[in-house]
Amino acid sequence: MRIHYVEDNARDAEILTDMVGGEGDIQLNISERIEDFERLSEAGPTDFVLLDVRRPDAISIEDDIQRVRAFTNAPIVFVTSDNADDMRREAFASGAEAVIDKTDLNYKLLKQMIVNATLKHQVQTEVPESRLRSREMKSSVESLLGPFSYIELSLQTLLETMEDAGRSNTAEYVAHLLETVRAIRAYSQDDLSQATRTPIHELLLDTAERVSKTARAKEVDLVLATETSWFTQIGSRPLASLGVQHFIAGLLRACEKGDRMSIRSERDNEGIALNIFVSRAVISSKDELFDLTKAAPALGLDSKASLQLGLTLLSVPPEQVDVHVHKGNLFIKVQI
Repeated sequence: MRIHYVEDNARDAEILTDMVGGEGDIQLNISERIEDFERLSEAGPTDFVLLDVRRPDAISIEDDIQRVRAFTNAPIVFVTSDNADDMRREAFASGAEAVIDKTDLNYKLLKQMIVNATLKHQVQTEVPESRLRSREMKSSVESLLGPFSYIELSLQTLLETMEDAGRSNTAEYVAHLLETVRAIRAYSQDDLSQATRTPIHELLLDTAERVSKTARAKEVDLVLATETSWFTQIGSRPLASLGVQHFIAGLLRACEKGDRMSIRSERDNEGIALNIFVSRAVISSKDELFDLTKAAPALGLDSKASLQLGLTLLSVPPEQVDVHVHKGNLFIKVQI
């Protein structure tokens, strides 16, 4: 993967160099101006372009894209420290695949952005409209979207089942989960920057309020002390926050009046951990947590769906999770 970064600020260029320096599959080239980039491109094709918005040679976003398109067809992502929505709209209208804020950029987010921007670019420029409806193209897109396609299909089936059974409360919550998955899909394929206000940021507020309302309605003593800014290496702070919230919601929906739940994030020698205590053993083992079909029937379908979504967003394998029950209390440690 050959990435070219057009950036006149030496410190910002150094940060990205350090970020990808240990990755053998990425070759990073940096130039201060687009004309320097054009000369360097003669040495070989570029797979992915990062363009700083504020440069001495920049006239406009549209002009930047036209100049780059004159010698490469690689996906273009603008890097900015300006949160103005009009600038972002101009970038997308002019043909950029994404916009990312410098403060949000980290290696995992960069890798995810490369996948998303490349797919979006291929769909827009290389694939005829008729092929978008083909089975082959659908399979390709779904394979890149990974488990979210499966979760979305499962939630749609569950929603229809709950509606048919007249279980309106569960159906309403499953509809919220389905809306979340669809917002994540749009968010990850478009603008991965925290700075841009998108439906996913509204869902963050909605989901947090739902967690609080559920705790009050069930009369569960909930203590929540998490610092999601620590979890940015997951790929994106909004996704990390949603993952934590949906994981909590899944456990909370299985609780009853008088139960207690505590969720705390902390740093330790092995990195960052999410420590969860529940005074009810709604999950009895790690096997059940990672294969919710094995969980007891007392754990409702809505709880299972929420837990599955939370684990998917947090992207943690079983070896980084510890689950045990002691005297009827549930203890979960998620190592990030």
